[in-house]
Amino acid sequence: MRPNLFQFATSELSQDAFLCWLLSWADENRRQYDEGLHKVAVALLTFIYGQVGTPLPTKFNNIEVRKQDGGIDILCIINNETAIIIEDKVGTKQHSDQLARYKDHVSKLGYPADKVIAVYLQTGDQSDYREVEKHGYAVVERKHLLQVLETKEAKIACQRSDILSDFTKYLRQIEDDVQSFTSLPPSEWSWNSWKGFYTALQGELKGGNWDYVANPSGGFLGYWWHFNGDDLCEQYLQIEQEKFCFKIWVSDPEKRGSLRDHWHKKIVKECPTHGIRAKRPDRFGNGEYMTVAILDQEFRIVDDQGLLDIQQTIKVIKAAEMVLDSLNA
Repeated sequence: MRPNLFQFATSELSQDAFLCWLLSWADENRRQYDEGLHKVAVALLTFIYGQVGTPLPTKFNNIEVRKQDGGIDILCIINNETAIIIEDKVGTKQHSDQLARYKDHVSKLGYPADKVIAVYLQTGDQSDYREVEKHGYAVVERKHLLQVLETKEAKIACQRSDILSDFTKYLRQIEDDVQSFTSLPPSEWSWNSWKGFYTALQGELKGGNWDYVANPSGGFLGYWWHFNGDDLCEQYLQIEQEKFCFKIWVSDPEKRGSLRDHWHKKIVKECPTHGIRAKRPDRFGNGEYMTVAILDQEFRIVDDQGLLDIQQTIKVIKAAEMVLDSLNA
């Protein structure tokens, strides 16, 4: 296999450098050096402007790209009048008050709010962007970037630029791995396959969140949703990769044991009514969050080719939801 620069340059700083390099090519004065790269860079800026509904300038006569100005990953000044903030992520998430702080910094530089475009670019995977959007940032995901980098014109430019070609191939490899939950048997899923599956579930179930959950045995990628109950005891569902769990949250330490046993018995008894089976977990915990039952069957239903049948899988998941709904009716 041909070596790819970005298999080694995997950090956010490396991606920052690539994006700064590509955005610089949008400057009209650099068209003469490589028209293909210029067109790809202009296409990227055109997409960004479109995401926020800001009118596109007739030409990009002057592009100034700054790194870490006020802590901003990339600050791109367009035609000396518009500031584009790019918060660049490769899988990590926003933290503290950084998104608001970056807007304040640009305001102090003299750019009014109508001349600021804020972009949150995520080439990794993230479950929830509500906090990002609340701060007025347009979300640009890996799939969006690939839409720009895999056009006919961009493919021609890749033939002359190993940097552009390597970055595009690197992102495509990640995207294909994430989407592999549709083309691989469940027993062969990678960590990224689970991310793709959970993201698909969010679309099908209209909600839920997923993330890495640490534990002494190495942690897992979990997906949790369908909360029922009250301030004393909340019941919900959680997938811990191959394990499908019925969970409870209990605020009062003195009531955890009794509520754990209570909900275990009720859930196991109710499941057959909805065409599924549940059993006792290998070990009962006694913490704030507890697994009280696990599905005693494979929830990832496959077709005759051994690949995931998402609609049949959703039927099993919906049956588990109905168990909790029935017990809370």
